[in-house]
This record gives sequence, C-alpha cells and structure tokens, in this order.
Amino acid sequence: MLKDTWQEAGRLESLFLEIVEDPTKKEVLLYPICYCQLVRKENSFEVDLEKLISCANKTFKITKGMWQDILLEIDLFQLIDPNGDPVCGKDILRVHSPEGFKVSFLPEYREIFYEVYSRFLKYWTVLSKVSSYSKRNTPAEAVYLSVIIFNEELFPEVSHFCSNQSLRYPEEEPFFTALREISEFYRRCTDRKEIDVTHLTKALENLSGLEEVYYGVNVARLRKDLENLIREVSRNRRYFLIKVSFHMRSDHGKGIFRRIISRLVGKIKQFGGRRWTLISSETAYSYSTGTCWRRQRDLPIPI
Repeated sequence: MLKDTWQEAGRLESLFLEIVEDPTKKEVLLYPICYCQLVRKENSFEVDLEKLISCANKTFKITKGMWQDILLEIDLFQLIDPNGDPVCGKDILRVHSPEGFKVSFLPEYREIFYEVYSRFLKYWTVLSKVSSYSKRNTPAEAVYLSVIIFNEELFPEVSHFCSNQSLRYPEEEPFFTALREISEFYRRCTDRKEIDVTHLTKALENLSGLEEVYYGVNVARLRKDLENLIREVSRNRRYFLIKVSFHMRSDHGKGIFRRIISRLVGKIKQFGGRRWTLISSETAYSYSTGTCWRRQRDLPIPI
C-alpha cells in the first residue's frame, strides 16, 4: 500500500523535497490537487485534460513551463488520447493540444488515491507557511522547516529532509537526528505495528545537550512530551502524537515585505475601527482545499 510506494518509488516525497528546496515551484502542486478535486466532483479517475489545465491555472499563473513540461516533471499522470490509448512519460511532450484528451493518475497512485490526495494537501500547507523568498541556507530556516514538516505528520519526508540537513549543518545534527528518530518511531507504529521506545530514547538523548529554546523551538517542552510518551508506551503499549511547539512567535518563513505589512497592520489595529487582516491567496487556497478534504474524505473511491 502507501508504505510500499514510498519505499520502492519515493516519487511523492522526492517531489516535495525538491519543491521545499525551491519553493518557487510550489504551483506545480496545483495539478495533482486540482486533479483530485475533479475526480471527486466527477466520480471518475479520467477527467478532461482541458479542465485540469484550466483549474490549475485559475488561481495562479504558471510561468515555469508549459503544461506538458509540468506533467512530465511531476511524473504522476498519464494522458488518454481520443482512441483510448495511454500516453506516458516523454510521449506527453508530443501532445500539442489538450483538446480531446483525458488525464488520470498512473495506476499505482489511483490505488492509494485518498492517501495521495491527503499528502498533497499537507504539502501545500507546509509550503504555504514559508516564504518563497526566505533564505534556504541557514540552520534557523532548516530547523523551522523540519518542525513544520514534522507537525504535519509527514514522517517519511521528515526523515529524508533531516538527513540532508544533518550533512549540511553538522553542528545542528543532534536536533535533526532527534526528529528523525521520533519520525521513525511513528513510521514503525503505523507501517509495521511495532511499538518500541528505542527510537524515542535515542531522540531524548540527542535533545539532552540542547538549550531549552533552540532556534525558537521549545526543546524543554519537547523533552517533557517525549518522557511522557516513553512512559505511556512502556506501561500501556499505546502512543500519542507529539507536536513540536515554538517558545515564542517567530518571523521564520516571512519575507521582509510580510514583516513590514504585519507591523503596519498592527499600527492600524491600534486606532480601532473595523478589524482588518491580511490573508494571502495561498493561505486561503490551503484552507479551502483542506476543508474540502475534511468534508469529503469519507466518500467512496470512484470506480
């Protein structure tokens, strides 16, 4: 099922990690998200290619290439020509017009449709919490991103992301290793039904030498939660999900423009009057897709 797809292909997590490194590519996620929404609306895995392109370009203007290049890069789709024959891989580049074509996930992703859909919504949520213009070459940003990914319960992605950051920032390796160990614990609980505190105790050991507040992360709270989780697992063979918290509100993930706007909004609010907030279209879209998923997740898979 899903775990086998991660282990054998790793296409979804690889796509996510690539976009995390270059968040200007975030808009390509609209293609699989829009596809999943169209599937649910039309109750069919095969949807009109023209509808998919229109949906993906409705909210954001894609400028990183033609739709053929994007579908090829995502590598999750196949086209169906007017004769009903599939068009996959590089052959997609031979299609010059979407008219008369349908599009669907590749068979291995149709089998885990809802799991894939849920994961892409989480990807969008993560990427909507970071600025496309924030620096990717600082340990502070790497720590912040790892926490955001972890809190979305994207445990395979956490393991790979933190592994890369440990090599990039050796001095921060204990924190990244701790998140990897906790993620591995949850992966084993979910995939193999193995409940073992070994990974949790290793995580606690790695956190023991860190300050209580580490790049804004509330490490003291995380250690306490880990100790409680270890006790719960040891006594009752049950576990709960940990959320990593920040000690104080941080400007991580906000570009200088957003920080300036936030300060201006704060000044405006001091004068009273009608409450006004600044919500980006990215966040609004994340909210709408997340709401759609929560409302519709119990419906049957289309046949």
